Amino acid sequence: MSYIEFKNVDKKYQMGEITINALDDTNFQIEKGELVVIVGPSGAGKTTTLNILGGMDTATSGSVFVDGKDVTKLKGKELIKYRREDIGFVFQFYNLVQNLTAKENVELATQICKNSLNPDEVIEKVGLKDRKNNFPSQLSGGEQQRVAIARAIAKNPKLLLCDEPTRSTRL
Repeated sequence: MSYIEFKNVDKKYQMGEITINALDDTNFQIEKGELVVIVGPSGAGKTTTLNILGGMDTATSGSVFVDGKDVTKLKGKELIKYRREDIGFVFQFYNLVQNLTAKENVELATQICKNSLNPDEVIEKVGLKDRKNNFPSQLSGGEQQRVAIARAIAKNPKLLLCDEPTRSTRL
């Protein structure tokens, strides 16, 4: 069995009388240690795929396995534990707590999980050692993005999911 398996996954959103098929019979496998990039146009289901994989949304049908665990069957405390201990998520819009410093945003994530990494060391690795005491409003978009990445990495997750990690990068 692969480390990650999407098996016949459908995700439908109902908006009044309109049904939106965000995912339609989606199948893929990812091996442990593999780096995978999901590409496609806006509305193709990339964020939906990551949200289902990260346990933040549920599939309408199908199965999702991560490290042998059927994520689609997790409920309540099991689902919370999965998101807390197994998943690091870099959100498209960072989701930083505005009244916490960069370091405090990273520390917040480490307080809810086991085997976390040292926040100061992670902040230094993303190049923000001199900015760790700044609030998000005092940081550039790229610096905020690096705080979000540090926060996800500091949890020391089994799986790191990044939703449009280069969204604010100018190429």
